[in-house]
Amino acid sequence: MSPKGRNAMTNYKIKKPVLSIYMPVFNAAPYLVQSIESILNQTLKNFEFIIIDDASTDSSWKIIKSFARRDPRIRACRNRLNLGVSTTSNIAISFARCKYLARMDADDISTSDRLEKQLKYLKSNPKTVIVGAQCTIIDQNDQIIGFKSFPISSTGINDMLFWAIPVQQGYMMINRSLLPKSFTWYSASKTSAEEVDLYFRLSQYGLFANLKDYLYFYRQIKSSLSHLNPKKTFYLTLQSRLNAIKNGFQPSLKAIIINLAEIIVISILPSSLIYNLWYFIRGITKNQSASQIGTFVGSQV
Repeated sequence: MSPKGRNAMTNYKIKKPVLSIYMPVFNAAPYLVQSIESILNQTLKNFEFIIIDDASTDSSWKIIKSFARRDPRIRACRNRLNLGVSTTSNIAISFARCKYLARMDADDISTSDRLEKQLKYLKSNPKTVIVGAQCTIIDQNDQIIGFKSFPISSTGINDMLFWAIPVQQGYMMINRSLLPKSFTWYSASKTSAEEVDLYFRLSQYGLFANLKDYLYFYRQIKSSLSHLNPKKTFYLTLQSRLNAIKNGFQPSLKAIIINLAEIIVISILPSSLIYNLWYFIRGITKNQSASQIGTFVGSQV
């Protein structure tokens, strides 16, 4: 990876960490403190935390530097130019030293036992290349608005891969020892749905798994690229699915039928209606109460 577009890495001090965590950041200042603290307060302590700021125009870099000065587990870097989430993630991964690699998104929150439970699972299941879990959905004001469930069995996950995201990217953990050194991570051309290509490539090297535990708080932000233009996000995803077939992926008949239905519906419906319908199809449950995350998470984060 060329050093062009980024400053030197700082705080390369942790000896023999067991886990590398990477976080791409762009203008996430309102949520960044919560997100970083949720990693630093994990029950698992021996990790390196690679945070790459993608030339944010808000106070994100100031926040990152403040944490990096206080905690030597953090390795902080800033792109001189905005390179996009895919390239920024690739830069972060290029610095990772450990066999196990975890993702953390800059606007979400991990429960305090997330990393410990995922790492324990991967160590106990050496043929599993990626593990996720279940997640709670929160809004911009830390209100719990729903719950997102993922299949547990490898068969169920593989079936979902062709019609929906079967593992939430923000809290995936990967066993890199199962991957070739030349493994391609993110495609630089993907501005959203960048994980779809990655998941199809990962599926060639091991099993997928999700823990039954709710270990993550996924923040749904209306200004995100995927929410502003769901049709574009879907067609980028569809492109990845078709490329996967060309490369030998064999979806089930059920997955093909669901995918065809998605194409028809998304082509017809206005963007404003797509997400409500998707919630129904995907089986995402909405929370009717106005519970505060602080109350809900108190014993978990």
